[in-house]
Amino acid sequence: MKSLHKQSGIALGGVVFLTLLVVFAGLLFVKMSGHYFDQYTMKKMIQTSLEGQTVSRFSESDFVSRLGKNMEMNGIEIDLKKNFTYDKSKTPPLLVIDYEKREHLFLNIDVVMSFHQEYEL
Repeated sequence: MKSLHKQSGIALGGVVFLTLLVVFAGLLFVKMSGHYFDQYTMKKMIQTSLEGQTVSRFSESDFVSRLGKNMEMNGIEIDLKKNFTYDKSKTPPLLVIDYEKREHLFLNIDVVMSFHQEYEL
């Protein structure tokens, strides 16, 4: 006599779906992780450069020059003239870096990552 019980396990369609999901998540991680690592590196460079700086001793041109050299050594490509602002009107003054990175995934699908950091002087 045959026993009637529910089949357990996953169907072929489920295996294909899970495989595609894992591949898509891996693709996102590989494509996006570099930009987030660059942001983390730049954040550390800025914090290190601002240590011990005061408003009276701060030179915007020296800071941008030093940050640009550090970014060049680390292979970070961001236009500081366009994405870096120094707001002297606020107390304490603010350094603001605001930029977007666009990464092509596949076909006509792109990922846009937006980064915004404010640093008090």
